[in-house]
Amino acid sequence: MEDKGLVESYTYGGIAYSSSLKYKAMVQKKEPLGAMVVRKKFDYGLVQLAVDSGADFIDGKTVEDIKISKDKAKVILDDKTEIESEIVVGADGIRSAVAKKMGLAPTKREIGLCVFQEYEVDEEIIDKFFGKERMCHTHIKFQNIPGYGWVFPKKQHLNIGVVKLSSDTDMSKTKINLLNIYKDYFNVLKKTRVIPEKLKIGQCKGGTLPLAPLEKTYSDRVILVGDAAGVINPLSGEGIYYAMSSGEIAANIISESLESEDTSEKFLSKYQKNWKKDFGRDIKLLLRATKGLRKETDKFIRLVSKDEKLADIAVSILHGSLSIHDYRWKLIRRYLYVSFKDLFSIK
Repeated sequence: MEDKGLVESYTYGGIAYSSSLKYKAMVQKKEPLGAMVVRKKFDYGLVQLAVDSGADFIDGKTVEDIKISKDKAKVILDDKTEIESEIVVGADGIRSAVAKKMGLAPTKREIGLCVFQEYEVDEEIIDKFFGKERMCHTHIKFQNIPGYGWVFPKKQHLNIGVVKLSSDTDMSKTKINLLNIYKDYFNVLKKTRVIPEKLKIGQCKGGTLPLAPLEKTYSDRVILVGDAAGVINPLSGEGIYYAMSSGEIAANIISESLESEDTSEKFLSKYQKNWKKDFGRDIKLLLRATKGLRKETDKFIRLVSKDEKLADIAVSILHGSLSIHDYRWKLIRRYLYVSFKDLFSIK
């Protein structure tokens, strides 16, 4: 992807703010904490890579139905075109038609909601406000929404948004207007000089994202990947890494399936076992962490801001550069150490 110029820039650090804005924790590293892309350019680049590798690209069509038989899979498009294949990969997002047609989509599904916009900004201005390190800003539970606000600087773009990482059933009966929260967030960013005063709010976009993996991500001749499978970081809402990782795992299993001439549900179940082993444990732990973080953000960020080692682990996990499964005990031990130290210092 680097050779094709699909990575726009790298971020070398991040700042996490508590919900009250009283506390913040900062981490800056010598190695990249994350990679930034411009989605239009990135997605188009991936399409080109696929075409160059031999894929046929059909644009402007939607899937109406899928038929699975003993010897083939058949995809029927909205213009009644029929495409036959050995295996179908459902990579069609949270509203996956493939998942629905195959009976893999749950009847009730909790989803997250976000409002965002990407602004084109002169590189010199971004350098001034975010440095060459392209420091990211994350405001946890902004206005007490179970989610966060973000500012992700790229080479010549600023991506600004708010996300609610919780279903309506987890919240009070008072409905949240995310667009109004976004406008308030935009103003707070200006007042705290995170973004330029002259930056004008643009027409916002909305999006939905899964909050947890599907119970089953495979069936006879079918595999689901990415958002269609519900694989995402429930703490940050980031999904590109999990989409590409699940895609790679699926490709390997499909290759084995075709070589062994076995496209059965039983054989393809290896796919789910492999992604659970690869990153499923992280998702499970992140789901638990998300619930805990919603309760005491001020205390957590205050303690993290007091200890460089704790901040390094916590912010790195938040941004996805460290595995929570691999670092959970280090995080817990360090958090307990800092908590006791803080307790005695208060006394």
